[in-house]
Amino acid sequence: MQITDRTEPDPIASMLIVDAYMRWALEAAEEVVGKQGLAIVLREAGLERLIDNYPSNKLEISGSVTFGDYTNLSTGLLNFYKRPGKGMVIRVGRVAAKKGIEHQSGVFNLATIMAAKLLPSGTQIKMGLSAMIAGFRTIYGKAGQEFKGRIEDRGDKWAFIVETCPVCAGKQSDSHICWLFEASVEESARQVFGKFFDVVEVECRAKGAPACIFEVSKKPSDEANRKSGS
Repeated sequence: MQITDRTEPDPIASMLIVDAYMRWALEAAEEVVGKQGLAIVLREAGLERLIDNYPSNKLEISGSVTFGDYTNLSTGLLNFYKRPGKGMVIRVGRVAAKKGIEHQSGVFNLATIMAAKLLPSGTQIKMGLSAMIAGFRTIYGKAGQEFKGRIEDRGDKWAFIVETCPVCAGKQSDSHICWLFEASVEESARQVFGKFFDVVEVECRAKGAPACIFEVSKKPSDEANRKSGS
């Protein structure tokens, strides 16, 4: 896997990200690789200013961190740790998702979604993905930014299509690299529904696609068969 900066500027990289999202990812990374390990990664990724200086825990956009910064954290882990990096990034995504669920019940209307547990699993996960898109649109819309995402029916899977992906902004790669986001979606669904829905990135902007596409199974999987990185 080879990840490099795009030769042409990527406008998504300059989008401002929610302070809390960056903080939760940093806290999760610190939990996974340790404080010293994270400091090294941040220096290598050009994020020295965030060492011992995490953004606030608020669901607001202060303008201090960007999608590009979030991407650099994820790709910094992948580049520094090489082969084990994928598993580390997956773990970071899961830990960060748990933090997010604890703080975003109102934004993502979790009470209504959890009340739908008697509905078919495919309907449940669609409601969860739709709520995620609506929540992102609301948060970023308040800051005058547009989150571009939609859901498409693909038979036994839902395609979660994200044009403004925060995990590969400004990068190009010879493979898919959005495992942090992939793991976040999986873990969010597990936390809300108590089931594991497999999520697989099938197209990535870093590989030249117009959007990152994550296929989400409509039926829950046996957790014993979860992908590496658990």
